Amino acid sequence: MHFNKKVGLIFLLPLTFISCNKSSFNTSDSDFQHLYNDLIGPGNDEEITIDTEVHSYTFVLSENKTVKSFGYQSDPSLSSTAYVIEIVRSSDSSVVYSGAHQFSSAAISYVTPTTSINLQSGVSYTLNRIQTNWVQYITETIGHVIKTESSDYPISNGVLTITGTDFHDLGDAPNGLTNFALPRIDMVLQ
Repeated sequence: MHFNKKVGLIFLLPLTFISCNKSSFNTSDSDFQHLYNDLIGPGNDEEITIDTEVHSYTFVLSENKTVKSFGYQSDPSLSSTAYVIEIVRSSDSSVVYSGAHQFSSAAISYVTPTTSINLQSGVSYTLNRIQTNWVQYITETIGHVIKTESSDYPISNGVLTITGTDFHDLGDAPNGLTNFALPRIDMVLQ
């Protein structure tokens, strides 16, 4: 009788881990978090993948907002290495914000920008997560993403509309990974 219970638990354990891998995150009440969670479903699985130095998404806001915090989850081998979080105005490639931040590898964690970031309604911006210090292995530049298709964009929730995504190495042009996935880089607005 005890043997049957143990066998049942052994079969349930992998299902628990599979479910965790595709579960939504609920760490802040942000438009990005709701948008990301709404995407998770059949065909749009959450994965930890895409080994490029830059993970980014382009977005537009419907109201003027200030960035309260950024959320990200580090790769375990890079948990003591800072990631650069950068916001660039798409029209002229001017850097609106650039700051080096460390994030937990155990779960998504949040950091406060080092300066005030005021974003204007109707202006296209790109949010970049940059990691160039990946020691010897490019595979450590992976991150949490949801697989998507070009037809999924634009994606909106609240005041946030994401118009596209890109994954590439620093200084490289887009390499075919445009709109391939949405990176989990939370941006909490106020």
